[in-house]
Amino acid sequence: MTVTTGYLYTQLHTAVVTDTGVNNLMSMFYTPNIKVYRGIDNYIRIEFKNRDQKRVVMTDHTASIIIMDKENSVAYVERALTAIDPRRGLFEATITEGDLLNLDAKFYSYSLKVTNPEGRTSPAYADDNYSANGTLEVVEGMYPAFKESTTEAFASGNTGSTISIDPYINRNTAQHTAQVYFSSAFTGSLEIQGSINPSNSIQNADFTTISTTNYTAQTDNAYINFTGVYSAVRFVRTTTSGTLSQVLYRP
Repeated sequence: MTVTTGYLYTQLHTAVVTDTGVNNLMSMFYTPNIKVYRGIDNYIRIEFKNRDQKRVVMTDHTASIIIMDKENSVAYVERALTAIDPRRGLFEATITEGDLLNLDAKFYSYSLKVTNPEGRTSPAYADDNYSANGTLEVVEGMYPAFKESTTEAFASGNTGSTISIDPYINRNTAQHTAQVYFSSAFTGSLEIQGSINPSNSIQNADFTTISTTNYTAQTDNAYINFTGVYSAVRFVRTTTSGTLSQVLYRP
């Protein structure tokens, strides 16, 4: 039997706060990147220390994390940290699934700001060189990345373009969905054709009819579901009157 090991641990990162009474005997030259994963909530522990790497009492302090894209000068997320053990300078940042929903998987910058009991706000540094920004990596780790539907707008005529798909992903239970849109009352039909030939060598004769749907004065959006393993599909529109404007297709 094959055994796979999974490790459960909490990401713990250090942030440095200024302390004029410290001689800086133990320098921290850098801090590891924070990694967060799309599709789940992420919990990151932040431990505040002074420049001698000693814990700082953070009772009655508040702190927050800001995620930004410095290249585009955009701040995407700002979240207050939760105090876990403020006497040991230990806080937790929660980056939710929703926070990362519209962020691409790439490297971002983050900063930490701390407000003391007197209301004075100052940065917490990523190292002993007064770097106010650390690096945060958004990773597509838990689920595959979302892919947009393919749009068939019949720009070249009533026979749509060949849409290549990956049959080895879908397997025998492949579910396909086509959302059909009408810009005026449409009377006519929509034929779905498929091919199992390699997608780099498909000819017109390689397509066979999967289904044909007839419409009469159709104005509301409609959908069609079908199953099967194909290397390519295409849509063929036949118009008596009105307009079938486009089809959104997902394999």
